[in-house]
Amino acid sequence: MSSEPTVWDTRSFLTSSSGHRETALIILNTPLPPQPLFERIWKTARVRYCADGGANRLFDRFVKGKGKSEDFQGGDEEWLPDLVLGDLDSLRPDVKEFYESKGIDVRHDPDEYSTDLGKNVNELSKYETSLSPDSSKPQQLQLVIIGGLSGRLDQTIHTLHALTQLVEKQGRDRVWAIGKESAACILPKGKHQLKIDLESFGKTCGILPLGTSQAHVTTTGLEWDLGPTSYMYPTSLAEAVSTSNHLIQEDVTIETDVTVVWTMEVRGGAD
Repeated sequence: MSSEPTVWDTRSFLTSSSGHRETALIILNTPLPPQPLFERIWKTARVRYCADGGANRLFDRFVKGKGKSEDFQGGDEEWLPDLVLGDLDSLRPDVKEFYESKGIDVRHDPDEYSTDLGKNVNELSKYETSLSPDSSKPQQLQLVIIGGLSGRLDQTIHTLHALTQLVEKQGRDRVWAIGKESAACILPKGKHQLKIDLESFGKTCGILPLGTSQAHVTTTGLEWDLGPTSYMYPTSLAEAVSTSNHLIQEDVTIETDVTVVWTMEVRGGAD
C-alpha cells in the first residue's frame, strides 16, 4: 500500500478555495439534501447537470417552491443547471418548458443501455476533455452526485454499484454521493484521510464491506475504531459490520486491504 494517504476533504465541495479541486455536480431524481448544505455544494460547483427528473427536484425547490421556503436565497437565474440530460421519461413538461425558456440545453438521449447518471458522466468526461484538449489525460473534476441514497433499497445498492464502477472501472478518484439523510464514497484499497465538516455531516457513520467476503480495516478518529487490537477485525457482512459508529473528531484515517464504502449522516436530513 502507498505510504501517502488519499485525502477526502468535504470542505473541497463546500467552500471555494484555490487549494481545492473544482467540482462537478450531477443531480438525480431523488430528494435533495437539506437546503443549507445543498446551497453550499451548488455555489462551489464549476458545472452542474440534472439527470432527467433531477431537474424536477431543482425546479420544485428553487422555482416553484421559492415562495414557500423562508431560507430561500437568490432569484431563478442563480439556480439554472448547465444541462438537463437523459431519456426524459421523468422530466415534467412544465419543468422542460421553463428551463428551455431560460436557454438551458435540455437534451434527449434514448440509449436504453446506459443510465441517466451514466449519460451525464459521459457528458462530464467530454467537458473535462474540452478543458485540456492537448492532454492525453484530462484533469478530472471532483464529482458530487446528489441523491441516490434514499428510497428503495435496490436503487440505493445500484447507486453504490455505480460509484464503484466510476472509481474502479473509469478511474475517477474523487466521487461522492450525497442524499437527503446520508452521504457516501468508495474507498479503494490503501490509506485514506477523511476531513469531515462536522457542521454538515455526522455524527453517525459506517464502513461497509460490500462486494467482498471480508475487509481488514484499521481506523483512527471514530468512537469505536477498527483494527487488529481494537474492534471488528476483519469486518464482514457475515460476521460483524461497523454501522452506527460515531465521528468524534474532524480527521479520520482509514486503511483497508479491499474496497469499502464509507457512509456518514447528513445533519438535518432526518428532520
